[in-house]
Amino acid sequence: MSDNPSSPRSRLLRMSPWKLGLTISGMLLVAFLAWETIFDRWPELGRRAADGALSRQPEGVLRDFRIAIVHVLMTGYLLAALLAVVQGGRRTVGELQDALACTDEECAALADSVRLTARGLLGAGVVGLLFALALPYFVPPVPEDLWNPRSWSPEVVWHRVLGPITAIMVGWLFYAVVSVSRRMSRLAAGLSTVDLLELRPLRPFTRQGLTNALIVLGFVSIAGLMVVTEVGFGSPGLLLGVAVVLVSGSALVLPLGGIRARIRQAKSEELAWVDARILERRVTLKTGEADARPGTLADLTAYRRLVGDVSEWPLSTSSRVRFALYLLIPLLSWAAAALVERFVNALIS
Repeated sequence: MSDNPSSPRSRLLRMSPWKLGLTISGMLLVAFLAWETIFDRWPELGRRAADGALSRQPEGVLRDFRIAIVHVLMTGYLLAALLAVVQGGRRTVGELQDALACTDEECAALADSVRLTARGLLGAGVVGLLFALALPYFVPPVPEDLWNPRSWSPEVVWHRVLGPITAIMVGWLFYAVVSVSRRMSRLAAGLSTVDLLELRPLRPFTRQGLTNALIVLGFVSIAGLMVVTEVGFGSPGLLLGVAVVLVSGSALVLPLGGIRARIRQAKSEELAWVDARILERRVTLKTGEADARPGTLADLTAYRRLVGDVSEWPLSTSSRVRFALYLLIPLLSWAAAALVERFVNALIS
């Protein structure tokens, strides 16, 4: 059953994810700056900025201020990314309507099945929360009363509040990517046919995988700013680097698992058919029957080679290049952050 168009859930799924993310981050940023004003933190920030506004410092108000800003940006981005993954899955179903040979009502029902379960969100959220509670113990300097609110500076309050929230949403995002990707993979079983020589109708699967990978790498680009601009994030940074490769690669290939199996099955059936025709023509040639037309065996052999060369993964060269370029996005964003740091420090000096 489809959602009621006037229900809050349906209205949320029709919102622009990136407008939502920008709005949330903008509101949080204004609130944070007002918070700093209320606690009269600007004079202290100005004094510390004289030593280098973006310099890597092991502790202090500037370091805490920058980390809070990153948390603000991550909060808005993760909300937008979560919504974008679900919307992308539903949009992919619509793009596959011809390949699925479904009516408008059937495709609408399939699109409505692209959703996140409460149990999955709960499990992913708990994992994210546990990670958030453990992470501060691996980022020096570790305060003695880490979770005692009385020991928190105004900036650290935002770390301790937004940190667990963003970690929960990271768990939700990874769960959403896996859940929606598996749903896309299962859709391949409903394809009416797979034409090995015309795989363009299957491109929505590839686009979904590329979109998932881009969304994951976008989060890594923001979260990684703490790694490259702040001291003490060496171990989390190493973990982040490994996760980049594993999660982004998984985000790309998970939606393609089902269609890969269909292509493999279609190749097996087509190769079996052409092998049977080749055997028949070989017998015809040996017996010298009248219908042994010249060139037929050569044509069958060439066709067999053509079918055998079809990749089981529906990834064109351009798709592979795009994914490689996506992997550069975090590196480029971190390099830009380093350049901005040098420019601002030189300007202040």
